[in-house]
Amino acid sequence: MGGMMDMMARMHGNIMGGGMMGAGMGGGMMQMFDADGDGTTTPDEMRTQLQTKHTEYDSDGDGSLSIAEFEALHSAMIREMMVDRFQHLDADGDGAVTPEEMAAQANRMERMQNMRSNMTDAPARPGNGQGMGDGSMMQGN
Repeated sequence: MGGMMDMMARMHGNIMGGGMMGAGMGGGMMQMFDADGDGTTTPDEMRTQLQTKHTEYDSDGDGSLSIAEFEALHSAMIREMMVDRFQHLDADGDGAVTPEEMAAQANRMERMQNMRSNMTDAPARPGNGQGMGDGSMMQGN
């Protein structure tokens, strides 16, 4: 069973943002394994869910997954993640992802980079919170 978990982790680590065991989970595969819905997937939950999937997709009942059986399992798991991602991108919920909705993440990233750049490039000015530690520069105290 550990081999299957390792293989799934290697196959999907980058897709899910930071690896299968990433602290933020980020949705995707880890949520599929969160049996009690508490937002955290434990090794026991993952083990149980993977064993359930293994049994479900072992169509000939021989205790092992053939490449065809594993392909069916993999496709089902990827589809679930794909549908979640599609719904995330479809901001207005109309069942279609526009070019603007596709680019929204990149646009947010660009705005954040610009804000960070502006903050680090901004000169220190009185009143912007820099150099005002003890208030001694302020008049009327």
